[in-house]
Amino acid sequence: MRDFVYTWVRPILLYALVVFFLVWTVAPVTWIAIMSIQPEINYVAVPPHLSLEQVSLRWYIEMLSQPDVVDSLKNSVIISGVTTVVCLTFGALAAYPLARLNIARKNLFLGISVFARMIPSMVLIIPMFLLMRQLRLLDTYLALIIVYTAFLLPYVIWMLKNFFEQIPYALEAAARMDGCSRLEALFRVLIPVAGPGVVATAVFTFVGAWNEFLFGLILSTRYSVPITVKLSALVSTTFQSDNSLVAATGMLAIIPVVLLVFVLNRFIVRGLVEGIKY
Repeated sequence: MRDFVYTWVRPILLYALVVFFLVWTVAPVTWIAIMSIQPEINYVAVPPHLSLEQVSLRWYIEMLSQPDVVDSLKNSVIISGVTTVVCLTFGALAAYPLARLNIARKNLFLGISVFARMIPSMVLIIPMFLLMRQLRLLDTYLALIIVYTAFLLPYVIWMLKNFFEQIPYALEAAARMDGCSRLEALFRVLIPVAGPGVVATAVFTFVGAWNEFLFGLILSTRYSVPITVKLSALVSTTFQSDNSLVAATGMLAIIPVVLLVFVLNRFIVRGLVEGIKY
């Protein structure tokens, strides 16, 4: 009986669980993609009547013809990109001593950094709003970049620290013997060797900044509105009567991140596997 359970029942349950989560994750996105290229009458029918002959990109073209939507996409790219660069730069500078140097109470520092991230965003949104208003940074890129960096930096430090610890110390020692300072050894040896891990961390940071909604909703009003906030506004106001248009807008918010993950997929998998080894 035990052999039967381990040979048949357990693998079947595992595969069923994987299929369930795959369908749970992919099905909604697939349906939105279908909605964005089909007339509404096709997918609201029972059963749905999907036709290849009626596939159209006119809803995408209509959305991209609106300057405010394009501006929101540009805002998200700029804010997420700059946040990623800032997080990686400061994260690498913080992760290096934590991974390589014998610093007293460094575990306490790591614990405090994670604890700060565990504070719910709702608790911090009012103080952040008041602080940015005092600094006259409301509705600017800089306000969102500062807030996103503060929330994502602890994760970046933890991930880079683990990746740096995987690198043999002999490589860094050889660079130091050749005349590199610790900073030069970090940027010329450790970061290139930990390249897949750094790329995985960068993608994680970019996606985290791209998907952020609450701070974007409160801290931006007109000029720095990200696409997530813009999508919410469109769904609740202008396009209630055209589901295809709403679906096309949603896909426009998804496509840049999907393309980024698809292009860097090889580095992400390699980086995550190296992290798992740790």
